[in-house]
Amino acid sequence: MKTGYIKKPSAWLYGDNQTEPTDELLMGWAVGILEEKEEWLKVVTHYGYLGYLKRDALCPCSLDELMARENGGRTFFLTRNFIDVMERPDVRSRVLSTLYKGAFFTALPEMKSGYIKVRLADGQNGYVPWIACEPRKESDGYFYDPFPETYFLRQMEKVCGQEQFRQKLLSNAIRYLGTQYRWAGKSPAGIDCSGFTFMCYLMSGVLIYRDASIKPGYPVHEIGVGLAKPGDLLYFPGHIAMYLGDGRYIHATGNEKSFGCVRNSLLKKDPDYRKDLADSLLMAGSIWE
Repeated sequence: MKTGYIKKPSAWLYGDNQTEPTDELLMGWAVGILEEKEEWLKVVTHYGYLGYLKRDALCPCSLDELMARENGGRTFFLTRNFIDVMERPDVRSRVLSTLYKGAFFTALPEMKSGYIKVRLADGQNGYVPWIACEPRKESDGYFYDPFPETYFLRQMEKVCGQEQFRQKLLSNAIRYLGTQYRWAGKSPAGIDCSGFTFMCYLMSGVLIYRDASIKPGYPVHEIGVGLAKPGDLLYFPGHIAMYLGDGRYIHATGNEKSFGCVRNSLLKKDPDYRKDLADSLLMAGSIWE
């Protein structure tokens, strides 16, 4: 399989008709190329999602390069909503690019004045604040794992303690509050319900299914609603949210009364109670037994 990684700050993945977006990919994310047709590529993402991508969004690379990127231990991701990549380690320097939370880049050895030098997927070198970066937690192993059908389930072998992981999920979730709703979005410029939950888990180190359903072969499995704990997922018809505890949840919604990433409640006594969602709650899901 040919592979590559996204070289733009953001790129859209489309469905079979190549007109409706289904997912958003961020700089540095890897894809496998399944078919090529003029300006379009049929691809599979490193989290197993299929779609069509414009050719000009991709920088080709080999599987060996992807493996070397991971084994080098220098791949970091952005933790702030937006960060400018500067030409020099100085706030007055020229802006080379602006990245979204979750973008990947290579950290280079040079550090100066609170900035680290980085190499972007488009080949540019620049500087970003060190405080806005963390080492990448998940990997591209899906592309070269000898048993890809169980790859996502086996991620759990590397997950930290349950309580620590749940707190990390909630910390990531709260940072998206106020983000507008955008169909298929995954960035702080606009995000949808499953893009939101997916990003919270990715930034915590686990790849879950991207859509608002539970899919075999991925870590989330169904649990009773009454067993849900903070960080677990709540499933509604065509919608997904993250449970906060005490009957409350956080989600990205296109509802006209609470448009965007907001908190709501399953409890009638709360002012932000959403009766439509409380009445249609189907199940909860967890990566834990």
